[in-house]
Amino acid sequence: MVLGAEFNMLDKGTAFTDDPILAMPPRQSNEKFLEAYEVVFILDNREKFGFNLVIQVRKLPVGDGIWIARHRKDRTEYVLDFIVERKEISDFDGSIEDNRYRDQKLRLKRCGLRKMIYLVEGDPNSPNATKRIKTACFTTEILDGFDVQRTSGYADTQRRYGHLTRSIMEYYDANFSIHAKTSPVCPTYDEFERKCCDLKKTTVSQIFALQLMQVPQVTEEAALAVIEHYPTPFLLAQAYYILDGDTPTQEAMLKNKSEVVDAGASRSIFELFCGGGRNIQK
Repeated sequence: MVLGAEFNMLDKGTAFTDDPILAMPPRQSNEKFLEAYEVVFILDNREKFGFNLVIQVRKLPVGDGIWIARHRKDRTEYVLDFIVERKEISDFDGSIEDNRYRDQKLRLKRCGLRKMIYLVEGDPNSPNATKRIKTACFTTEILDGFDVQRTSGYADTQRRYGHLTRSIMEYYDANFSIHAKTSPVCPTYDEFERKCCDLKKTTVSQIFALQLMQVPQVTEEAALAVIEHYPTPFLLAQAYYILDGDTPTQEAMLKNKSEVVDAGASRSIFELFCGGGRNIQK
């Protein structure tokens, strides 16, 4: 196995795709990855760390860290298929309370990078950690498809970034010559930045999705599935109106539209629209 014990996320199925091969930077003739590219860890300029790695600090449009492959000749930068969001325990708790947590996860999932790492710094099982932190760690990994990793503190986080960087280099070095011609192509850094900046433009659908996430039993995946079929509240209300008089069918409508919307979420959203909103969390 290419990867060490410290980093096993590549052994898992890739989130949101059945294709186990991640996006690769372009390959010319018989280039080997580490001969053609230098891997650089890009750290968001709000993060304060010292490293023995090749890193650069930039203002990232999403996440706290990404990895790029910079071509050694033409210096073009390609964003590798990994992104990390770091949360210190106290900040994690605050982000859950003010809903930054949901919004940040939504933007990470829409940025186009398939290996999403959620790094929790501190002990989520300590007596000072709230129950919602433990629940959020579970749902972020099991339901949202992130690789949740935990570190004990500042120094451990630095070591983990080092392990991640080396493992990513090993993965691409092992797979580049075999799969570069057939795998998806990594976006350039400029393409990645433009896409993420476009995601910051708030749309009616995004606001609708965030509203749906406040409904009991509605996960991020369920909310996204709903707005894929009904991008606005008006369109969803119209769909319920067409089925007026057939309450069981209305309650199951969203469940029947998408397998990620379970019966409870489907019923809760219907009651929000047509039942006086009695299931909305106070």
